Amino acid sequence: MPYVVAATWSFGLKAVSRAAEILTLNGNALDAVEEGIKVVELDPEVLTVGLGGIPNLKGVCELDASIMDGYSLKAGAVGGVRNVLHPISVARKVLELTPHILLVGDEAIDFASKLGLTVSEFTWKKGALEKWRELLSSINLGVGLQPYMDKIKAYIEHYRLHETISVVALDRYGNIASGSSTTGLPLKIPGRVGDSAIIGAGVYADNDVGAACTTGVGEIAQITLLSKNVCDLIRTGLDPQDACEKAIENTFRYKYYHGGIAVLAIDREGRIGAASSRKDFVYAYIAEGMDKPKVEAGVYVDSSEY
Repeated sequence: MPYVVAATWSFGLKAVSRAAEILTLNGNALDAVEEGIKVVELDPEVLTVGLGGIPNLKGVCELDASIMDGYSLKAGAVGGVRNVLHPISVARKVLELTPHILLVGDEAIDFASKLGLTVSEFTWKKGALEKWRELLSSINLGVGLQPYMDKIKAYIEHYRLHETISVVALDRYGNIASGSSTTGLPLKIPGRVGDSAIIGAGVYADNDVGAACTTGVGEIAQITLLSKNVCDLIRTGLDPQDACEKAIENTFRYKYYHGGIAVLAIDREGRIGAASSRKDFVYAYIAEGMDKPKVEAGVYVDSSEY
């Protein structure tokens, strides 16, 4: 079976290129997803993924990640981890070494430390703290929690800094995987865990159907279980593109949660789908036989029509 791999955003080019190297050598989809994401986690130009990216409200960089294997239907995830270069690799270890799915906070960090996956020091990515200060100054927190909540809700509705790296892959053996990694919402309340750590929301994979992953305001993906919704729609007979568009339409019912959301999917035949409530969403992909990866625009679904 020909392989295919796709990733969110134009910086996903680096992820799919690395993943394709693995798949070309008959590697498996789970390895391809992890290794592709690791490249972006270290990318100094991507401020919304990886250690040293834009921090939370208190200036702390908390990371979320998850990965799911469509063959075994096992998954692993971490939420709110600090001082970890590759949260996607910690999520992979949760999948492989524990009977659990999600580890969060200090105990997740302790788990990573015991595996040698933490660092004692790190360097902020260039521009991350400057962007954080700029965003913080634009909100005007006021006195008490409610002014902050009002401001952050308005900010989330309009901001354009939620470019998660999410990857889906199909290998030559017909195995499918999905993964995601992010710094999370800039200025998030400390302790907030986004969709990138939630199986069914940020990622989902099933060899019998396909795989999906998301990027955008995580609360939307969580309340709708967006990735699982796409896979369920594919299971009913929709192709990945129609499934992605329908799933984005489904998110518009949830009026309380604002902001852009996008979903990317493949099915077990290697067909790709991508849709978004944002006009600027693009994804990168490469399939067996292509000379180099390409970037394509996801289909824009206009919420004003619903």
